[in-house]
Order: sequence, then C-alpha cells, then structure tokens
Amino acid sequence: EFQKRVGIRRAELCKLCRNDFVIDESGYPCVRVKRGKGGKMQLQRILPDDVEFVKEYFDGTESRVFSSEEMKNKIDYHHMRAVQAVRAYRYYSEKICLEPGYQKKLETEIIKRWNCYNLDKNGKPKRFDKSEISGTYKIRGENKKLALKKGLPIEYSRLAVMAVSVFHLSHWRLDVTVSNYLLAV
Repeated sequence: EFQKRVGIRRAELCKLCRNDFVIDESGYPCVRVKRGKGGKMQLQRILPDDVEFVKEYFDGTESRVFSSEEMKNKIDYHHMRAVQAVRAYRYYSEKICLEPGYQKKLETEIIKRWNCYNLDKNGKPKRFDKSEISGTYKIRGENKKLALKKGLPIEYSRLAVMAVSVFHLSHWRLDVTVSNYLLAV
C-alpha cells in the first residue's frame, strides 16, 4: 500500500528511514530518497489524498521503514511505480484544466526544482528549456501503436508529464515518463 502511494524504486525502499518525510522547496510533503538512482538525492512528492497514509510510516527516527525481510519478495514495484505515475498525471492534468492559475504555478514549481538540483560547476542553475513544459507531447511510432492498442491517449500535456517526471519519478525526461510509465499500465 505504501508503494502504491509513493512509487520509489525497490533499492530506495530498502534504504528509506523513518526521518525521510520532508517538505520540499515549494512546501509540499515528500519522501526523501537520500541516494536514488545515480547516487543523487531526490524528493518524491506525495499526492494530497495520500499524505496522511504515508506520514504514518515516519516517526523522525533513523530506523528503516522496511526491514530487509519485508523487502525479500517478488512484488513488481516498478508496476506500482507506473500506476502511481498515471495517478499523478491525472492529478496534474485535472488541476491544470480546472484550477485557474495552476498551470503557471506548476511551471514555476518545476523551474524552482530545476534551479535547486541542476547546477553547473560554479553552483549556478543551468538554463531550463521552457519548451519542455509547453504544449502537447505526441506519441509516435511503436509507442503510438501500443497506446492505441491499449486504448490510451496518444497526446499528453507536456507540463503534466514533466510534473510527474520531476516530482514523482526523478527522471526529467518526457519520453521515459510516457513510454516506461504512462504506457506501461
């Protein structure tokens, strides 16, 4: 149930401590992964409906959330990660459509996260390409065939996909988010 609401990698679940419930740079509750893929620290936002459930796993101590025995299983955590990505995409795309001003707010939050974690050798934020969060992401080729076969959309909001990629998957890539997560369920 925890993984269905957080969606981190198996190795990250194994290392998660009870003091890893934090607030991000924009004021949102997150699970902190101290050493994620590539050894980088990442913050996984928690969707509003899941905050209270997830928070119950954390008590501020340095003990592990899950024992090594609990993690010895054949559960497909990547599938749960994909399901969480789809839930997050729906959340962001609905808010973009229904809440005036949310699109601009979300753009600002993505750029703020970029500026915190994508620094050059001098410690200055690298340039962010705003085209990554503008317009529509259109699926092509084999992925388009797969989406049509599964009855899934072939066009996605770039902004909502990037929000999922940044805040829930820590990828920063639209193509990976769509092909490996949104089309995987």
